[in-house]
Amino acid sequence: MRRRYGFKRLIIFLGLLPVLAVCLSFSIYVIHNQLSTTRDIMSDRALAAARQLSVVVAHTLEDRHYDLLDELTQSALEENGVRAVSVYDRNLELLSHSGPATETPDISGLSLSTPYQLVDNGKQLDVVWTITPPNNQPSAANSNDVLGWAKMSYSWHQYELMKYQSLLSGSMFLGLTVLFCVIIFSYINHNISRDLKGLRDAARRLSSGERDIHFFMPGNDEFTSIAEELNHLNASQIQALKELQQNLEQSNSDLRETLETLEVQNIELDLARREAITANRMKSEFLANTSHEIRTPLNSILGFSNILLKADIKGRQREAVETIRNSATNLLTIINDILDFSKLEAGKLVFDNAPVQLREMMEDTMIMLAPGAADKGLDLALFIEPDCPESVLSDSLRLRQILTNLINNAIKFTPCGHIRIDLHCKESDEESALLEFKVSDSGIGISAEQRKLIFGNFTQADASVTRQYGGTGLGLVIVQGLVKEMGGEVGLESEPGRGSTFWFTLRLPIDHSAVEMRNFTALNGQRIAVYDRSQYYAESLKALLQGWGMEVHSCRELTELDSQCEYTLISLDKDEDPSDLPPNNSQHPTVVLSAHAEDIEHNDGRIWMSKPVSHVRLFDALRSGYSTKPYQRSTAYSGSAVLIVDDNPSNLHILSSFLGDFGIKPVTAQNGIEAVAYCQDQRFELIFIDIQMPQMDGIEASRQIRETGLNIHTPIAAISAYLAPDNPSQLREAGINDYLSKPVNEAQLEKILARHLSPSCALPNIIEPIDNDTVPRPVDIKQCLSLSKNRPELAKDMLKMLLDQLPAQRRDIAQSLHIGDWELLDQLNHGLKGSCCYTGVPHLQASTSALEAALNNGAADTTNAAQAVLRCIDELQTWHEEHDLDVMFD
Repeated sequence: MRRRYGFKRLIIFLGLLPVLAVCLSFSIYVIHNQLSTTRDIMSDRALAAARQLSVVVAHTLEDRHYDLLDELTQSALEENGVRAVSVYDRNLELLSHSGPATETPDISGLSLSTPYQLVDNGKQLDVVWTITPPNNQPSAANSNDVLGWAKMSYSWHQYELMKYQSLLSGSMFLGLTVLFCVIIFSYINHNISRDLKGLRDAARRLSSGERDIHFFMPGNDEFTSIAEELNHLNASQIQALKELQQNLEQSNSDLRETLETLEVQNIELDLARREAITANRMKSEFLANTSHEIRTPLNSILGFSNILLKADIKGRQREAVETIRNSATNLLTIINDILDFSKLEAGKLVFDNAPVQLREMMEDTMIMLAPGAADKGLDLALFIEPDCPESVLSDSLRLRQILTNLINNAIKFTPCGHIRIDLHCKESDEESALLEFKVSDSGIGISAEQRKLIFGNFTQADASVTRQYGGTGLGLVIVQGLVKEMGGEVGLESEPGRGSTFWFTLRLPIDHSAVEMRNFTALNGQRIAVYDRSQYYAESLKALLQGWGMEVHSCRELTELDSQCEYTLISLDKDEDPSDLPPNNSQHPTVVLSAHAEDIEHNDGRIWMSKPVSHVRLFDALRSGYSTKPYQRSTAYSGSAVLIVDDNPSNLHILSSFLGDFGIKPVTAQNGIEAVAYCQDQRFELIFIDIQMPQMDGIEASRQIRETGLNIHTPIAAISAYLAPDNPSQLREAGINDYLSKPVNEAQLEKILARHLSPSCALPNIIEPIDNDTVPRPVDIKQCLSLSKNRPELAKDMLKMLLDQLPAQRRDIAQSLHIGDWELLDQLNHGLKGSCCYTGVPHLQASTSALEAALNNGAADTTNAAQAVLRCIDELQTWHEEHDLDVMFD
């Protein structure tokens, strides 16, 4: 409101400005005109006085009364404003002078026609007048008619005084005018402020809710009209408030009735919601229990089917067993799809966030599905762009499940041709990357109408597809649900008869702590000859090898192989017979890839590997001649201490049978309590434990095993009827290292064993034998490489870790031996023995085994065995000081 008052004052002031401007302009004009007129009057008076003086002086000169000149000049000096008077003869000689001295006038510009001259130098005005004879009209040509000149000097002091008087009078007039305007302005402003204050008070009273008021403004102006309008507004608001009060009372009555109805409905809805939650929980429990109950007999069916197929049965019996196994596998796939679909609908999926090696994960998925593609002669190829990160943080099981569904669909609906898997990085920064996964095939394709329904529940392209190819129609629904739950998008590009391309994108955090699996730059600059008749797999191999820096020479015929290359890679398709290969006369390493490499014994000097092959195994084969020739499972892990925990006798029997194929005689427990008791008394190298068990489940049992006992650091693999764990972090917190989904197959089991059991302890036949006639070396480099599967970097790191720990371990062992703490000595020796299992240290390994046997048997020579361990440690430390590990493993 104060701003509004200020604005009103400004308007009034602007209205008075023209009056002030006119007064100021008039004053300036009057003063200027007066000063100009005064100056002209003074100049005219000076001319008149000089003329009169010249006439009087002319008579005096004419009569030759020169003595009167001084009196004349003196009398002229008395005139107001005259400062000095001088009279000159015709020769410009001074005849008479009064007043201050002045300069001799310049008469060059004077003549009889121009008898006077005015000279203003700013301080005074000099008037020079020509003296001519009286009563005589001189001729312009006769200069002798000039009697002399009279000069009068006038001071401007009087003029300045008059000027200041004029300015003073004008200023007074202007001041009176301004004072008058200020008085008028104050009067108007006072009246406006008074009226505005009244209007402001009226508005405030209205806004505060006061209604029984009437506003009055004196006068007959705009403010009076505003006051009347405020009165009308007040009356309108009073009327509107009355109507609003009536409407509110009616609305409150209706609202009370509605609230009563809603309260009844809410009670009914709450009861229905509770019933729905209970029903949903019962459905989830039913599905979980049903899954567990169905998977248990399926586990037995599949397990015993595999056992029967290993036996020597032929004819109809083998066909029947194979039919049983295939039917059980199909039933298991249907159960997995239905369970995953129910989890997606219920929102019960929990995703893990752990490091995932992208290439390794995608290669494992391809290798798992490769037999189906090989049976149909499909070309299965993987392409990963170089700018993709090697490792990300995600849920590897869910990523593998998405790719498995997409690749399995591509194999199912592609009668011939190829299947291509691409990984592309669309954009990335230091923290995350937007990855695009593509699965392309050359199959039957999908029309535009069918593409609209392809991601629907229990939907396939058309009815004939289900009849011809089978399936539940849930695979793509699960893929779409998983991708959306992981924050990505999924799509399809397809044309009938030209194949399909399914793609999905995910933004995943980059794992900067990932360790490079191999030093792939070790093959940089090496030449390799590659033979492959298939287009896509040959391109995939070429891109992979060039990514390692190798110079690739591709060929489509065996006769075109370049014998000058350091390496040779032969990739055979389904129709090529391995026996048709020419004799191996090459002195360079030769690797042969075949889909059936493990089914045939090869003794031709080549390295035979299954196709498709993982990049790590291919690198190991090229770098160190690593062969994947299968070993005898009957003695693979013999002597390993393994515990199996499961409440189902069939599962215990199946797992025991599978582990027996690897030379393992496991200890079995039927519940978690029994497993914890076993772990208190015996140390195991690996524990398999079921999740759902009575009395104590697998998670609680694992947690108790980790807290106390001898198996705090023993690897634990969980076994569950679910395809993936509901909460992976819960398993990690309980100390579970791995996860197996029922039914367990031998391939999964073999991966777990290879990951957690020590090949050096379990496979003594693969270690370089020691000549009994010679003393074993402290470190066997060849044995180190064998235990690390020919990975020099890994072998060096494992040996370095052991050597770095030896000083502290020696001190602890010596101290426990000195005080006679045999239990602590047993624990220290067990840890040292475990470290020896991963490195080629035969002396120390043998001594720790001897000490362990002495401690278990209570032998009297325990002290000697411990002293032998200490001597082996000293021997290894001396060897370490004398050798450079980088040179040893170069």
